[in-house]
Amino acid sequence: MKRARHQFRGSRSGFTLLELLVATAVSAVVLSVIQTTFFGALRLHNTTHERIEDDRVVERTMGIIRRDFAGIMLPGGTLSGELQTMNTSSPTTVSYGERVSPDIYTNSGKIDGWNPFSEVQMVAYYLAPSATAAEGKDLVRAVTRNLLPVQQADAEPQVLLRGVAAATVTFYDGSGWTDAWDSSATSTLPSALKFSLVMTPRTGGQSNAVPIELVVPVVATTSTSQAQAAEDAAP
Repeated sequence: MKRARHQFRGSRSGFTLLELLVATAVSAVVLSVIQTTFFGALRLHNTTHERIEDDRVVERTMGIIRRDFAGIMLPGGTLSGELQTMNTSSPTTVSYGERVSPDIYTNSGKIDGWNPFSEVQMVAYYLAPSATAAEGKDLVRAVTRNLLPVQQADAEPQVLLRGVAAATVTFYDGSGWTDAWDSSATSTLPSALKFSLVMTPRTGGQSNAVPIELVVPVVATTSTSQAQAAEDAAP
């Protein structure tokens, strides 16, 4: 009986302290790899969605600018002023920041049952200091719907895009791009408008961001432009 009891006790087995330590270390390594992979994938997911959302905002902003530029109106008349980079024809003296574009008279206004104005409106673009203490500036679109005000009218500022480093508007005169235009002196409109936008790089991103450019041809032409085009086309 004693011999059998001794043999039973000798057949029992278990984990040693060394085996437990090794198993714990292996489990810790596996959990660390899983955690690193999971948080890396989560960070990539969030970064991708942030960039997609940023691209959507930029695309929406460029769409608004394209409509404004494409609807530019011939200078002169009651509702349409001159296209002047010196802004001598602006009906408002309020500044919303660093001016990017001249006052542009365009037919991109929205007509609805709650707005008493027509589709003609005046828009101008500015770069204002960031309202959220973020890097870069805010691209502001100032819209004036009432072009026949009894008193001095102030435009309605709309923040289109944040985190802008620089923005410019240039004009194509048929042979090259220029940053100045005065339709009262030339009696013409430019052949095209170009809006260039540089975004502030993200933290740890490239320091020399590639500019985003939008070129919109001007369909409306003045009689002077038509005469000049006919003269250039004549043999």
